[in-house]
Amino acid sequence: MKRLVLFDIDGTLLNGGKLWREVFEGAFIKVFPGRTFPNVSFSGKTDRQICAEVLEELTWKPEASDSRDAVIERLIQEYLKVLSRELRAGRGAEVELLPGVVELLGELRSCPQVRLGLLTGNVREGARLKLGTKGLSQYFGSPELTGAFGDDHSDRYVLPGIAVKRIEAESGIRYRGREVIIIGDTPHDVNCGRSIGVKAIAVGTGRAEYQQALLASGPDYFFNDLRETQQVMQALLGD
Repeated sequence: MKRLVLFDIDGTLLNGGKLWREVFEGAFIKVFPGRTFPNVSFSGKTDRQICAEVLEELTWKPEASDSRDAVIERLIQEYLKVLSRELRAGRGAEVELLPGVVELLGELRSCPQVRLGLLTGNVREGARLKLGTKGLSQYFGSPELTGAFGDDHSDRYVLPGIAVKRIEAESGIRYRGREVIIIGDTPHDVNCGRSIGVKAIAVGTGRAEYQQALLASGPDYFFNDLRETQQVMQALLGD
C-alpha cells in the first residue's frame, strides 16, 4: 500500500541544542544592533513566523523604506549566513542525530511503495544545511529537497497541503487521507494535517516540557523515540 511519509526536522530527526537559537540571535543582532533578542518560543513554528513574533515583541514599526516583509526577509537571509558560517566553523558537531533515525530512514527508503518528504518550518536552505550536518539530505531528494518548508508559507497548518500537492506533481502518484503520515515532536506536527485527514505519529524526542501537550493532542501513535524500527514501520504501513 502506498505511503507518503513527511518528517519534521528539529526535535524529530535532529537536536540542535542551543545552536539554532544562537544562530537566530546572531542574525537578529546584525539586523537590530544594540537590541535584546526577545524570549520567543521556536517550537513547532516556521522560521518566518518566528521572525514575525520577534518583530511583534520589539513593537517594531517599519521605516518608510522598510516593509515588515522586507525586514523578515533580511532576518532570514542573515540567519542563513550565520548558520552556514557556524557550520563551516565545525559547530555541526554539536548537533545530535536522534536515536533510530538513520535505521528508520534506511528501512523506509528500501520500500518501493513509500515516498519520503519533509514537513518543516525551516526555510528550504536552512533545512538543507541542518540535514547536511548528519548526511540526511540523501533521504529527501538531495540536492533539491522535497516536501514543504517555511518559505512556502508562514503558517505551518498550510504546509501539509503544499507538501502533498508538490510530491504528487513530482511523482505522478495521488495520496489521500491516511496514506499520508506526518512524524513530528510537537502538537503542531500532530494537528497541522487534520484538515486533510492524515495519520500523525508523535515522538518524544523534542522538548520535555511539551510532552504532556503532545500526548494530549491525540496522535495516532506515540513513540518515545524512533529506535523501535519495526514497530514504527508497522504504525506507518498499517491501516
